[in-house]
Amino acid sequence: MPPGEPVGPEKEDGLDRSSSKSSQKYTPKFERTDWYVEPLLNFDADTSTMEDVYPAVKYWTEIALELKSKSYPICEGIDNWKEFDQKTRQKARMLDDFLDLFITKRLYSEEKEFEVLRVLISQGKPYLEFKEKMSKVNFSLKCNTIWENEAVAYRCNTCAFTPCMSLCEACFDANGHVGHDYIRFFSREGGACDCGNQDVIKESGNCPEHGDESKRPKYDMTDVCMAEYIITKLVVRMFLDYRGWTRRFQRAEEQFHQEAEPTLRRSEFDIGAFSAADAQRTKNIIDFLQECSNYGGPMRLIVSEILLNKDLYKALTEKTGEHYDESGRVELSLDWRTYHMFKNDRESVLPQKTQRFVLMDTVEKIECFTLLDELIFWINRQLFPQNLVNFGLSLLSEPGYRDAFAYRFFTWYPICGKVIFELCISQNALHRNEDRVSPTCSRAVHVTVQMLSSASLCKELNDNVQLVKTIFEVTRYMICERLVDSDISLKPQNIFKENKRFLNMTTMDGRPTWSVMTMLKNAAISQHGYWFVMGDIQNVLTHTSLAVDSVFDVECFGGSYMRMMCEMQGMNPIWRIISGNALEHDAGEEVQRAYTLEFETLAVTLFNIVAAIQQERSSDGSRRFFAHCKEKLVEWFHILLPIASEDERREVWGNVLRAQAYTVTFHIPLHRHISTALTHFHDIPKFNDYISETLLRDETLIRLLLIHPLRIQVARAEINCNMWVRNGAQARMSALIYSQWNVSSAFQTPDIDLIRFCAAHIDKEHFVKALTTSFNLTESIEIQRGNYVETKEESRRILGGVEEKESDGDVVPPEKRMMYEEYRRMIEEEPILIERNILGYTEKMTEVEKARHQEIIDIMTYESFATELTIDYRIPSPFDHSRDPRMPIVGEFIRRHLAAAGVAPDGEIEMDREFDPSIFDDEEIERRIVIREQAWIDPMFWGMFKLIAELIAVRVNSGATSEEHYRSEMVNCMAQGNVAYSRLRSAISEKGTRGSEMIDRHFERILQEIGDFVDPAECATHLQQGSYQLKTSIWDSEVCPVFFMMRSTSIKHAREVFARMQMREKKNAVDEGRQSTDEPFWVPFRLIDFDEKKRHEGIAKIYNMLLSERFLLHCVAVLASEYDQEAKFHDCTIQLAVYLLTLGVKYVEQYSGDEKLHAHMVSIYHTPFKLYKKDELDYLLTISSFMTRLLTIEAKRLDQQISTYRKVLSGEYDREKVTGGKLVYIGRFMSILVKISATARCLVEEKLQREETKQSLLAARQESSNARKSPMDPSKTAAKEAAKRRMEAILQNSAKKSAQTMKKLMKTEGMSADEVSTVDPSQQNRKVYECPICGEQETPNTVEMPFGMLAKLSTNFICEEQIDASIEPIRELLEYDECSKEDSNPQEETRRHYTDKRRLGMSTLEPVSIVRVVPPMVGMDLKTCGHVAHIECFNAYRASLHDTVPNTGRREAGCPMCRHTANAIIPISLDKPYVPVKTPPSPFSYSDVWKIMDVLLQKARGPVYQEDEKNVKYATNYSTREGGGLNELYEGRRKSADWTERQQSQMESCTTSTMIVSVAVAIVERSSLLRKMKAPERRKNSRMSMTEHIMTASVATSKDVDFDVTLSTMTNLFAKVSETSQKSSSPRPSSSTQQQEKVPGLSSDEMMVMVTNVFLTNLKCHFLMNPSRILCHNDVVRCEDRCDGQRIQLNEVVTDGATLPDERSGGVETVELVGVT
Repeated sequence: MPPGEPVGPEKEDGLDRSSSKSSQKYTPKFERTDWYVEPLLNFDADTSTMEDVYPAVKYWTEIALELKSKSYPICEGIDNWKEFDQKTRQKARMLDDFLDLFITKRLYSEEKEFEVLRVLISQGKPYLEFKEKMSKVNFSLKCNTIWENEAVAYRCNTCAFTPCMSLCEACFDANGHVGHDYIRFFSREGGACDCGNQDVIKESGNCPEHGDESKRPKYDMTDVCMAEYIITKLVVRMFLDYRGWTRRFQRAEEQFHQEAEPTLRRSEFDIGAFSAADAQRTKNIIDFLQECSNYGGPMRLIVSEILLNKDLYKALTEKTGEHYDESGRVELSLDWRTYHMFKNDRESVLPQKTQRFVLMDTVEKIECFTLLDELIFWINRQLFPQNLVNFGLSLLSEPGYRDAFAYRFFTWYPICGKVIFELCISQNALHRNEDRVSPTCSRAVHVTVQMLSSASLCKELNDNVQLVKTIFEVTRYMICERLVDSDISLKPQNIFKENKRFLNMTTMDGRPTWSVMTMLKNAAISQHGYWFVMGDIQNVLTHTSLAVDSVFDVECFGGSYMRMMCEMQGMNPIWRIISGNALEHDAGEEVQRAYTLEFETLAVTLFNIVAAIQQERSSDGSRRFFAHCKEKLVEWFHILLPIASEDERREVWGNVLRAQAYTVTFHIPLHRHISTALTHFHDIPKFNDYISETLLRDETLIRLLLIHPLRIQVARAEINCNMWVRNGAQARMSALIYSQWNVSSAFQTPDIDLIRFCAAHIDKEHFVKALTTSFNLTESIEIQRGNYVETKEESRRILGGVEEKESDGDVVPPEKRMMYEEYRRMIEEEPILIERNILGYTEKMTEVEKARHQEIIDIMTYESFATELTIDYRIPSPFDHSRDPRMPIVGEFIRRHLAAAGVAPDGEIEMDREFDPSIFDDEEIERRIVIREQAWIDPMFWGMFKLIAELIAVRVNSGATSEEHYRSEMVNCMAQGNVAYSRLRSAISEKGTRGSEMIDRHFERILQEIGDFVDPAECATHLQQGSYQLKTSIWDSEVCPVFFMMRSTSIKHAREVFARMQMREKKNAVDEGRQSTDEPFWVPFRLIDFDEKKRHEGIAKIYNMLLSERFLLHCVAVLASEYDQEAKFHDCTIQLAVYLLTLGVKYVEQYSGDEKLHAHMVSIYHTPFKLYKKDELDYLLTISSFMTRLLTIEAKRLDQQISTYRKVLSGEYDREKVTGGKLVYIGRFMSILVKISATARCLVEEKLQREETKQSLLAARQESSNARKSPMDPSKTAAKEAAKRRMEAILQNSAKKSAQTMKKLMKTEGMSADEVSTVDPSQQNRKVYECPICGEQETPNTVEMPFGMLAKLSTNFICEEQIDASIEPIRELLEYDECSKEDSNPQEETRRHYTDKRRLGMSTLEPVSIVRVVPPMVGMDLKTCGHVAHIECFNAYRASLHDTVPNTGRREAGCPMCRHTANAIIPISLDKPYVPVKTPPSPFSYSDVWKIMDVLLQKARGPVYQEDEKNVKYATNYSTREGGGLNELYEGRRKSADWTERQQSQMESCTTSTMIVSVAVAIVERSSLLRKMKAPERRKNSRMSMTEHIMTASVATSKDVDFDVTLSTMTNLFAKVSETSQKSSSPRPSSSTQQQEKVPGLSSDEMMVMVTNVFLTNLKCHFLMNPSRILCHNDVVRCEDRCDGQRIQLNEVVTDGATLPDERSGGVETVELVGVT
């Protein structure tokens, strides 16, 4: 398009504006042949003569200078030129027309055009000289260096004000930064140098060229006069090309859909590719503008002035069609011709109606007033092209430019969100391999980070354009693409609903339902396109004052931020799949997105705001923050559990004990904001008073706050015990990410903190009841509280919450008060009577005491003063069948089907009048029994005890300093093993953007104190990394098992580390010389200091929970069920119960408050309760007597009663950390108890006295018995001594022989003495496997749950199609048929056809069973990846993948471990102990071999197991019927081509055992062939790993004929055969020849085939004569020897052992005969 030609439509509103004007063509006031025009039009840098060019340039320069001196406008508007004379106007228009000759669309493709522009800009001087002159006067207060992503930059922490400050290499080197804390890094998103920016860098960090100290040189602006005109026109030319973007996009999209194939048509057009191509057209212009800006000095100044000139932009845009003169001259301008296109372009970036932004809700608010405004618009609309971004940012150092750029950019910030959101939708629909979203977001951050690093600028932007609020709204706009109704409810009728479709979510008072965002079909979340706004908000909130101010802004924090957070409260709920198929689609990716979203949008923002409030110590800010969060949380509770009025609030909300049983959400940001405020604002003035006046006066709300954080902890325990196994990675990854160390401060820690706060301030019995109910323990443990329990004032003060309970007088009736007081007096004043009676020590009680005690017991029993504990671990039915309304449904179905079929209904069905058709709806069905397997009981107890231990022992965010917190994290991370530096650093979760600064202050010093560096091991193949190990002193003094248990990702993870801790403690005990018994060592749980000063205010009240009766009884229930065969409690659960009981008595010991309270605390351990256990126990106990009995049992078991009682009484066990087993840790409890309770001390002293008296009596009796014995006869004494010496000699001789044998075996096995000593002889000789489907690990292969090896069954006739190697090779394969016709020798046929003919010929001989000796040819092959799985699990997994496809053949599934294709699963061998068979001395005769083989095979023929049930399962495992383990193998053979040929020739089918042997032979032969061909294995040992298990299957499926053939064959194979031995006797009285004739199943011909040559016979005999070891490798070998000039060859012998050496090598491996089981 020529310069000046209209670029827009000529018609507007149907009118031809040009028709009213003269249609004559305009001609410039110069000719192309003029001397001042032609040299420039024909300019060529290589050929043109500069003597002609420079005068022409000076001519135009003088015109420009003249116009500039007269202040003539650069662009003519409507009337800005009228005040100038005609001559001046003509010169201006002539210059304008002249420049239009060069600034055309040829600039897009021809570099030559820019050469002319460079000459014009130089204004008659050489270009290089002009460039050098500009560089000499270059000046800027701030460096203008811009770099793209992955560029090298520097950051000096010593000089920086903000963590995002960065420096270019030139500025960094110019300053030096000697001795500073700096880093060199790769800039991920790109950036700009901050040198000279006083908002982000100290003055001392600037280089000499930048900063306030640098001096601006004087500019001569006449040097750039011509450049001003040229740059203006270039910018206009670029914008004209951009305008009409919407129209071009629509055309391209339409063309795309028209050209695409109907079957390949996609729903979304690639907006990213279109924008990139559209912006690429102006690349040359942008590069030239960037070049001009880089000249520096005056050039950069005029570029910025042009972009900021409002009058210039007005002149460019104000003209309409009426303002053109009659000359027909058309200017290159941004006027009415492109206005409507530009308006459409601006309308395209307006957000949808669902989200309106105040600052840009209409297109009029996107009006441009400067060229800079339009530049910013096109930066956004074209998706931030890097060159355009660099050009816009390169001018930030110019006066006024940065503020104008920032104001307009953040005023239009929603445009940025809109265009990137559209890009996310496009890429999400296209599923492109090329990621366009991340680079675009990086370039967007590249723009914003340059301005948001300035605190003053951000403050100004927030005042003018509501910066923080706008960013929050854009964030919410992007991530809230789809909202759904929440599934979370607290209504009683919804607690046990197993599916969300049964929920009743109605609300009261017209309240709307709670809407939450979903991860499904959310493009911005799936493409992670929102991260640029999160980077912006974090950069803004690093400015402390701005972060605090945002909290006071009701529309910002209380509005936009709270709305966004509320839409994440309860998002991504997971419903537990109770029955049926597992989750079809793995939702692990959605789980990761949800965690990432909450962490980046809320958690980091939370800590930035909290850190700002802490730094400012703003009491008003902290209170406002808390008030906003509390208000929204109360609103959420009203939706979850509606109440009609505030009067029923306490009754309804206060009695909620649990959340929904079958669903959980790990996303409760409102709770976490409340928790963080409570734990981080405690030292801010007046905040604690505010909490006391508001939250702590509302115990009902505190109780409700507890429910959902507690539900998450319960869900983790459920997931760890495989209750959520059908949910797959969805549940597993949720629990895993939640507990990761590096994000613990955002998720796990605030949840634990909130539970701790709630537990400290509510009624302790209610808290423990909520715990047991949530962990589903009420299904197994029933506690019937005694009447009037905890009615005493002391009890209410200890266990009560922030609300006062009713007084004693109002609860106990007057007629029972005297009996109750007498009962309490007995407990508090005379507990020794109760304890003695429980323990049976009544001999020291007087008759009066016995009578009084019995009276109290009768009153307690009659009045039910004592609490009853009932234990029943039996699993009830999940439904109450007597009330289940679904029971009549079957009858209704029958009735309806009969009616539909026209059959008369059954009378009995018609008479069922109790049936109500409305019960077809399952809404009323509730699964109130959550624990449906007894294996789940122990993890539930473990989860509850673990949580209580964390609440009590861990002080993170509740009293510990930051340094103590970091030290605990590092110590317990290193307790797992040696840790690399980077992993140790990442183990500490950072809080907000500046969290790393706090950690770095202490990290290095703490690391030096607690760890030692371990040099990396030398490795030639790859680089090893050094690591740090925990110092021994730190391990013994600071490792806290409770803290590590809190950070562990699963029960298995925790218990593995606990096992290592136990082994370490045991080793330390042995090394230190302490007596070490065979008793297993326990986890070294430490006692804590209960000083209230080490906790935040009010948190220490949580210690009183340890004295709750309900809690104590649950500990007793576990300890009383240690050997229960139903619950099967793990040792770690037992240890936790003892540890928590010990913490309770330690707390009582350290309590220093009211004496009455202390006395009441002690009496709790002597308060009687009734213990019932179904069909086992019925006791009256106290905590003291119960633990005393446990101590007695353990001490008696280890025969350490007296020493244990003495240690208990002396307090030797009372230490922070003890080492030992169960006896030691129960002893620690009793040692503390006897300190605080005289009654307990008296009982232990009595026990000690009893044991000492008993020991004294035994010693006296033994001494008396020895005295009564007569002296022994001297001859007998001498004989005994001689016998003793002989025995010692025998033992020494035996030890010597054993040492020689061991030495020989060690030499053979290649093991050292140390290696032999490390072998654990106690371990079972059984292999363990891991099922990747159900997750069971270290599980043996049993008939109840058999494992199978995943295999791919395929057709393969490679070995069957071989021909005899002795035949001369055929040159042409096509000639083979002709050669076969000429010579009828059957050996020339393929092996497969020859074998069939041989079998056909033998079928006519007698006996017929000889056919079965020759193994059949099988045309199938088995390949395996080597991985195993439960057969049942794999079949279910495969069925879930093909549930909609009928079983028409081999159904393939990928191996869960390596994705190797598998269509069959072969049972693997069961590990059974073997018994060696005693063999007679060699040489063997037929009789010897016959007897041995007969014994072996008879053992194999017998039942494998003693139980019939196991034998049935064993047979099923190896059955070929449908559902059997060998069904697929059998079906594969049946469907092979070999089977088809058998049917055609009417051959008999072989037995299953023979078929399986043939499969094994085929595998070996194919492996041998492939090895000969040197074909590489895709997987190591994959060719041979199936043979062992296939042969086991052959034995398991053998029939009588198989045993007969095996007996005959093996007898001849292993017997010594020679010329003389053929005449020797046989096992039955007959000749050798007769014996051969009578072998069942073998003819004389076959017997002769079995006769081996001398070498092979000697080889086999050598095997039997040296039964010294069992061969343990799998290999395929060839043994060769030459004897009498004849080559003897044993081809491809599979020995299930090592390689067989030649006879010439001297040594031949031996094999031991073992019993086949």
